[in-house]
Amino acid sequence: MEYAAEALASLPPRLVETARRYFDGQDPAHDWQHNLRVIALCERIGREEGADMTVLRLAALLHDIGRAEERRTGECHAEISAREAAVLLRDEGVDEGLIARVQSAILAHRYRKERPPVTQEEQILFDADKLDSIGAIGVARAFAYSGVIGQPIHSDDPDQHTPAKEFEWKLSRLKDRLMTPAARRIAEERHRFMVQFFERWELELRGVR
Repeated sequence: MEYAAEALASLPPRLVETARRYFDGQDPAHDWQHNLRVIALCERIGREEGADMTVLRLAALLHDIGRAEERRTGECHAEISAREAAVLLRDEGVDEGLIARVQSAILAHRYRKERPPVTQEEQILFDADKLDSIGAIGVARAFAYSGVIGQPIHSDDPDQHTPAKEFEWKLSRLKDRLMTPAARRIAEERHRFMVQFFERWELELRGVR
């Protein structure tokens, strides 16, 4: 099933195209393809969990449109995305009540103690965004982003961050942070793949395999 295509087909074409342009020039870990994968996961999980798909689709589409400005200014991209989303949605004639719910989901997708995901739509967007950080995609993103910021793929320096350290310190813990039953099921297999990958990675580094 083409979850992302079906979700996008339900949204205003002008809004979709405007959102896509926000990702021009983004790094491969946070580009339009990442956005499409999050949209697809939101569609899959949202249908299974019985979410408000209008809120969820709009929030998924717009949740990362502030990334480029974050890179320029240092402001949290969730805050920027929520602010920009309101402008774009008003241009589409969306009512203020719906806009507020979309903004709330966008703000909560970057989980901080002061704003945990509460509503079902907030939790699903949070889960979908984190699911894209694990599994085969998660491994690929970790290595891709290391290249973007000039990190080595491996180092004997204990203070040097690498994809393996990213797995150890962050990615290996994500499955236990997910909130919805559907997302947790998806995460189990993705987590197993990462564990197997980095076990093999360690063996190959030592010349054992």
